Amino acid sequence: MNFSEQRKSVRYDDVIPLEVKEGKGLIRNSSKHGIYFITDQVLSVGERLGVVMLLELKRYGQVWRLRCDGEVLRVEPTVGKIGVAFAITSRTFVDSVGMAQA
Repeated sequence: MNFSEQRKSVRYDDVIPLEVKEGKGLIRNSSKHGIYFITDQVLSVGERLGVVMLLELKRYGQVWRLRCDGEVLRVEPTVGKIGVAFAITSRTFVDSVGMAQA
């Protein structure tokens, strides 16, 4: 069987906090068309949902919330968590908030 690369754009290794369903996750890599993240939320292949990336802008002391809607393409068990390949169909900034004081 011949498997070829099907990605449409360059992937970047990232570690970005993520909100998914009623829980949290961590993005491991991303591209213009999708993300791969780790979570403890139960997700199913084909499930359509929205996730929110928490993008920290240290210079300005803000966290921007980027909502990405899309579909779960693949679910993989990892140690104590679940790895999820997610195709992005739309994205929009929903708001920004001041960073919490440590």
